[in-house]
Amino acid sequence: MSIFIIFSGCLDIFSDNNGNNNNYNGNSYEYQKFLNSHEHFTAKVIKITDGDTIWVMDKNGKKYKIRLLGVDTPEIYHKNSPEKFYINNHPISNITYLKVWGYKAKDYAERMLGNKTVIVVFDNEAPRKGYYGRYLAYIFIDGDDFNEELLKNGYARVYVSNFELKTKYLKEERYAKEHKIGLWNVSNN
Repeated sequence: MSIFIIFSGCLDIFSDNNGNNNNYNGNSYEYQKFLNSHEHFTAKVIKITDGDTIWVMDKNGKKYKIRLLGVDTPEIYHKNSPEKFYINNHPISNITYLKVWGYKAKDYAERMLGNKTVIVVFDNEAPRKGYYGRYLAYIFIDGDDFNEELLKNGYARVYVSNFELKTKYLKEERYAKEHKIGLWNVSNN
């Protein structure tokens, strides 16, 4: 009896709201393996602050401010620093352009994550909290790494620090730049 309860609890972690098995880039085994090797919890997204910062609430009602690990979207509340967003060895110097993409990143996060159930996953190399006291984590929705999706779709750059998926993220950023996806489709330089 207790084995069934433990087993059924594990299945709940790996299913979406419709009871479908999740996948990690098309591979449910890899997704489950990744989750099993990392501290994680299920939560509901309750607020999108900007493209790389969200608030979630766990099943006990505890709220967490999450800074998406390894990614950086253009700012919407502060001045953007062109030296952070480079393409073809040149900074994107149009501050207004960067701010517009900051809002696009926030809108994308709201569409993809707003009021949805996600899995918050902590990295085994990165600190649990960042400089400003926010939790640093990957966000998975329906088996997909949302942080990685920001990079693939050109809403973010890699925030280089020590974290396990850095090499993979840098590859996604490079691809988005080479193919002029999202904010990387700029012609102001």
